[in-house]
Parts: sequence; C-alpha cells; structure tokens
Amino acid sequence: MDTTAERQDISRYTIPLSESKAKDWINSLSITDFGDTTKRVYHGLADLNRRSLSPVVRIRIGERLRPTFDLMLTNLSRHLSCRAFPLSERGQRIFDLNQSLLLEFSGLYQLAALDMITRNEVNKRALQAAIYRVLDYLGLYLISTYTVYVRTRESIWHDIHHMYLLAAERGLDKMKINQGREGAKSIEERYIQMNVLPLFKPYSLRQEEVARIVRYIESVTDSIKIANDTLQLDANQDFVHAAVLNNDEPAVIMPYRDLPHSPTVRVFNLSAVIVDLDRQIQELSREQNSGLVLKNGMSRNLLKRMVFHLTTVRNRQFNRFPKTEKVAVVLGMQSVLEAVNLAYQGGSPDQKREEDLLFDNMLYGEAGLATASQKSLAETTSKMQIWDMINSSIGGYGLRWTHKESSAVRVGELIGLRDISNEQNSWVVGVVKWMEYINKQGLFCGVELLSAKVQALTADQVLNREVTHKFPQQGLMLPSIEGLRAEPVLILPAYVFQSGDKISIDLQGRQERVLLSALDECLGAFAYFRYKIITEDEKQKTDDDFDSLWSDL
Repeated sequence: MDTTAERQDISRYTIPLSESKAKDWINSLSITDFGDTTKRVYHGLADLNRRSLSPVVRIRIGERLRPTFDLMLTNLSRHLSCRAFPLSERGQRIFDLNQSLLLEFSGLYQLAALDMITRNEVNKRALQAAIYRVLDYLGLYLISTYTVYVRTRESIWHDIHHMYLLAAERGLDKMKINQGREGAKSIEERYIQMNVLPLFKPYSLRQEEVARIVRYIESVTDSIKIANDTLQLDANQDFVHAAVLNNDEPAVIMPYRDLPHSPTVRVFNLSAVIVDLDRQIQELSREQNSGLVLKNGMSRNLLKRMVFHLTTVRNRQFNRFPKTEKVAVVLGMQSVLEAVNLAYQGGSPDQKREEDLLFDNMLYGEAGLATASQKSLAETTSKMQIWDMINSSIGGYGLRWTHKESSAVRVGELIGLRDISNEQNSWVVGVVKWMEYINKQGLFCGVELLSAKVQALTADQVLNREVTHKFPQQGLMLPSIEGLRAEPVLILPAYVFQSGDKISIDLQGRQERVLLSALDECLGAFAYFRYKIITEDEKQKTDDDFDSLWSDL
C-alpha cells in the first residue's frame, strides 16, 4: 500500500480534531452499510479518546455523532435478541462490541467533563450536557448487561456516582436538558432511573422483563424523590432504599437501622411506586387472570415480584457448603415429567446406557466404553445436561455451566437434578431463581429446592367451571417436607387453573378430586398451588347453601 492509500485508510478510521472536518467525517458514514460504519466509529472513538482536545469541541463532535451512533446501537440490538445462555461465540462478540462502543462513547463525554473541571474552564450548559450523556450511555450499558445476565464491569458504579456528585455540587443535577431520555429530563432523573432498575434484581428476572421494567420506570420517574436524608418515611416502614456514593454498587434495600449517616448517602423515596404497583395488582386481581398483560407489558405475577423486591430485605436463610460434583439436569416442565416418569417405571437398560454415555461424553469429551446410536445420544443430550454443582444448602444449590454450547436454562424455569454417580439417587425438583454469566468462568445459576421427592400427575378436567384449554394436562405433586414445606403442593401449567378450581387428577393410578387453594405466582413460570383433597362427604354435599336451615324451619 502506498503512502497516499495508507493516509486515506487511516483517515477513514480517525475522527478529525477540527469540528468542521469531524462534521464531514460523520456525514461520510454510511447509513446502509452498518458493518463499515460500526467499524469506523469504533476505531474513531478509541483514537479520539486518547488524543488531547478542547472539552467543548469534544462535546460538539459527540453531539454531531450521536444520532448515527444511536442508529448503530439499534442495529446491533437486533443481533442481541438471544434465546439461549451463555451467548454463542458470535453473540458474545457482538455483545462485547456493543458494550465497548457504549463505554467509548460515554468516555468521550466523561473526558470532556473532567477536562473542563481540571482546567477550570467550566461552561455550565456544556458540563451539564456532558454529565447527562455519560450517565445516559452508561445506563444503556447497564441495561444491555442485565438483559443477558452478564456481571457488570468493576468501577462502573464509581463512575456513575462520581458524575452525579459533580453535577450536584455545581447545581446542575435538577436543570432541565433538551433531547433527554424518556422520563429523564435532568441529570437527577436519569440517575434515579439507573439506581431504581437494580432494585428489581435484574439477574432474577425472566427474559424480556428488564425491558418492560425499564419502560415502567421511565413512566414513574417523576414520582420518585431523592435526598440525602431519610425523607418522610412511612412510620411503619422499617426499610429504606439508598445508595452509598463512595461504593461501587447501585442503590439497595436495607434495614432502616443500617442506613449510614453520611453526606455521600442518597435515599430514594419509592412509596408512590409501591402504591402504583399495588393498584395495578388489585386491578388485575379483579379480572381473575394472573396471565392478563396490561398495555404496558406487565403481568400480575411480574408486578407482585416487583413489589416483593421493593419491600423485602432478604438475608441468606441457610449456610452454603462448597461442592465439586457433577449433576444431571433437565429443564422445563415437560422434560422433568419425562424424567420422573422414567424413574418411576424403573428406566430401561438402554436409557441407563445412554445416561452413562452422556455423562462420559460431557465429563471427558469422549464416548468412553458405552455403546449407543448417535441418534439416541443426540436425543438424550438435547434433554439432559451435565452441570457442575459448586455449593449446596438446605434450601438449594449453586450450579455452573462451563461448556461453550448454550444451555436452555431460564430464570423461573422448573429444573430437575440428579446425582447419576449412583443409580439409586432420585430426581429432585427446583426452580431457577437467578443467572449470572462471568467471563472466562461460565454461567452460574441459583436453584431453589422445591422437593427431594416428586410424583407425576394428570389433571383430567376442571369440575366447577368451563375452560378453553385442552385436557388432560400434566403436572407434578410435591409432598410435604419437614423444615421446608409443611403442606403438599401441585405444580401445574401456568394460566390454565386458578384458585378455587375443583379438579379431577390421576396420581400414578389413583383417582382424586382436589380443591386448589393458594396460588404462588412469584415462584416460577408455572402454577404452584396449595390444595386439599375433597373427601367423599364433600363430594356428596350439594351446592345449596341453605341445607342446614331446612330442619329448623
């Protein structure tokens, strides 16, 4: 390549330091070839952030680039619509590129803001815009991170709190800004949005729920107040939502007695949000349909989980003990049912050979001495996976997936686990409570134990009302467990049954009629019912509420 060609190539990937030339460079970016545009912007930002430049000019270049940058992010987001975790190799590279771009672009404004303050050349309007953009794009970085259950970068919250403090110290935090994010027309409002989202425990949310909660937060931001004191807390409220600005973490819920008395503490008053969530829950409860979704995309069970996270200070109930074991895992109601049914029938020799083959293949990367057809292995592998168990407690397990292949694991999913080192070990059933991917370490998930014993059942019909769903429906019965669950429960498909239903079930050959009582909508992506068996006397009893009066008249 000759010198002229080299210069042309360098100039394509280098943003000029002159504002007028930078404008021409930005105008030359293609809006049809996003691959080329993304490459140029990525290299251009990385170079620009390492060169000396007037803070005001840096901000102006950023503002000219911003519309194209936002289009580029929208294009990248289409490639991140994933359905399996951990991300595929290609998906992970796209995610890493997306995050690098957000950090570089927010870094552009952060450099300008810090330079302005260091040089004592503060232009209030320019500094306000710079700090707002830093928070805005770091906020998008956090949303992307939470959406794919990835651990956030260290020091990210230090940067966020630092930028907010710089604005507050100069009286810029409440000033209105043009072209702000939805619901956030000031630095303070954007800062509130960023801190409130983690209060809903993103790593324990189900797919697509982060985006729904983001939209909800945008709609109620103006009702959330922030101050450096305890505001006007409810007299009965023994918890508080607060951020400690010299910590590298967002706002958390904590007992009121644990709140530090420090000028670097900010308290968030979310009472209006809790009242609004409760109002929506009551509206949906009157509809008698937990699956009903409002126009804002919120379902009743999501609303209940949101209230739970905002009002419950959780401490670990059970001690964890380190483990280094391999466990077989099946995911989803149907796979758990099949595994339980096979175990109840004793399993076939072929199935046992296939389990041995799968275990050897996943553990050692080879088939070992077991023999089975490739088709059988593929069918078995698609339903059963081998995970590492890294810790356990009375209440559940910590699991890790270290393979490059994606797993079908989902937050809220029913999960079956079995130690296959011993043929006598039975399946235990739990629910995936959270997931988190840590680079070069693997995908981690927490499993809450529901039962160490389980029986498959068939629900034949609903006796007291008409339903549109097809029958029979498959489910599970979990017996009572001392110290964990006092009463037996039924696990049934979500949104088919409701509290008060009388249903006929086949429990491994035994016919029973049961009355469904309390429904736990927050546990998982299935219906978790307490129930009682209808006795013979209750079966014969009529629905006439005046029976006991006739003899007295």
